[in-house]
Amino acid sequence: MTPTPTWRTHARDLRATLALVWATDPRQTALIGTLSLVQAFVPAASLWVAKLLLDAVAQAVTGGFAGEAEAFARLAGLLAIQVGIGMLGSLLTTLQTATQDLLGDALQHAISRRILDKAAGLELGRFEDADTYDRLQNAYREVGSRPLGVFTQVVGLGQAVITLGSVSALMAQLGWAVVPLVLLASVPGVWVSSRFGTLDYRRLRRQAADARVQNYLGRLLTSDEAVKEVRLFGFEGYLLERWRAYYLKFRAELVALIRRRSGWGLAASLASTGLIALATLAVLRRAAQGALTVGDFGLFVQGIGALQRQFSTLLQGVTGVQQNLLYMRNLFDFLELPARDLDAGEPWTGPIERIDFEDVGFRYPLTDRDVLRGVTFSVVRGESLALVGENGAGKTTLVKLLTRLYEPTSGRILLNGQDARRFSPRSVQREISGIFQDFGQYQMTVRENVAVGRGGGGEGDAGPLRDAADRAGASAVIDALPGGFEQMLGRAFAGGQQLSGGQWQRLALARLYYRGGSVLVFDEPTAALDANAEFEVIEQLRGQAQGRITVIISHRFSTVRLADRIVVLDGGMITEAGDHDALMALGGTYAAMFSLQARGYLQGYGAV
Repeated sequence: MTPTPTWRTHARDLRATLALVWATDPRQTALIGTLSLVQAFVPAASLWVAKLLLDAVAQAVTGGFAGEAEAFARLAGLLAIQVGIGMLGSLLTTLQTATQDLLGDALQHAISRRILDKAAGLELGRFEDADTYDRLQNAYREVGSRPLGVFTQVVGLGQAVITLGSVSALMAQLGWAVVPLVLLASVPGVWVSSRFGTLDYRRLRRQAADARVQNYLGRLLTSDEAVKEVRLFGFEGYLLERWRAYYLKFRAELVALIRRRSGWGLAASLASTGLIALATLAVLRRAAQGALTVGDFGLFVQGIGALQRQFSTLLQGVTGVQQNLLYMRNLFDFLELPARDLDAGEPWTGPIERIDFEDVGFRYPLTDRDVLRGVTFSVVRGESLALVGENGAGKTTLVKLLTRLYEPTSGRILLNGQDARRFSPRSVQREISGIFQDFGQYQMTVRENVAVGRGGGGEGDAGPLRDAADRAGASAVIDALPGGFEQMLGRAFAGGQQLSGGQWQRLALARLYYRGGSVLVFDEPTAALDANAEFEVIEQLRGQAQGRITVIISHRFSTVRLADRIVVLDGGMITEAGDHDALMALGGTYAAMFSLQARGYLQGYGAV
């Protein structure tokens, strides 16, 4: 169970939330505070004028005025004041509501931007941890009303204190016990609301991981990525059954909570009714003694509601702020995750001429197994290096270290003889371009899919874009699309056109070539291509290797053998290294893997 934050944490979160609201729009924040301050005096003023009006009516009925004209003038004047107060209250409420709506929209944008900025700065390992996604889901759930709720409730507390004090001063003349009894009548309902609000927060927090699973199951049923297999294997029913099982689990917890809340709510309502009855009895006793006017009794009748509303607002404001801060803690939990500053360090300038791995080891965060151990090799400009090994050998992890997506847990990486840690990751990455086996298929235009290679998007130089598409063999694909470079891709948005896996991979290669750089990384660059397309890409790779450092990961040895040097990884360690001929002569792991694949092509796998 997630521990409930302490009061010290609440105080820190309150300061942070109010600072966030103020920073979003100081003018609108100040306007809401000012309007609330003025509104705080409206209820007492309205009650007092209503009392005077009732007393004047009673006086007029009993002939207490000198004449009809005087009585009417007195009544009409008081009515005008009452109407004016009502109109002022309506104007203030309208202005405050409109300002709150505008501030709420600005807050939603500001917080969403903070969440996205934080996500962009998180270490890559965080995206391989389920806890991060739980925190992200909880944070996004609080983007809407919570921050504004904290601010408006804090402002409402101040407003309630002023209103409560002014109304209580008016009602104190009705008897010493009236105000305390009316105030006490509000306590049971507020306690129930506070208690079960906290329990509901804990319920939602507890369900976060399961809710993500349920959402994932729903996406499998509604996403084009999985629909083919879902329909072919016919497991829609299984997915629906699991999705519904989570719903029933959530509902059972909700029903239990609602039953308990309803029972306590009924008891609180009965207790409040009894206390109000006692207060009314005290006022009726004074009325029977002739100690009250008609206006005084009218003040009591209307004041009961006003006092209860303001005292409830005060108590609920305190508990409401606490509850909203519980949810704001979800947001701050995510925003407080440690981030990696990609600009920290000296700026790297110039091409990368040489890369040295010296006894490099690596272990993913939150795990206890070394993925790489004692990895040592060098690659220089103009040389191509291929990484070979079975799945899980550490090839892709090694590339993540080379591209500064991760830092080694032991050993060091040298760039041109200098420790890579000296330089900011972002400046080093500007010299590196790559395609990963799980390359992005962005639901954007063709132009954006290629232009993001240089960190841009909508704007890309037509000449370099076309040149990159030509080198990737993607021009024919692009020219065949109705919108060319402006064609929307994918099925997520209107007018989008889906591509085949090979066509998407060609766009990913175009993105790599558009970025350029002195180091090119190809992680399974031909996995989704047919034989003819693979040949074209390999020929391009040969040309691109000139004057650059080229690193290739592939299970296709037709691609691997073009490398100047081949490194074989097994269990996170280098077991063999050399060119194709040397490794074949060695007769080790590489030779066995190459021969197995070659026999499969020539004789069929039944003969292997």
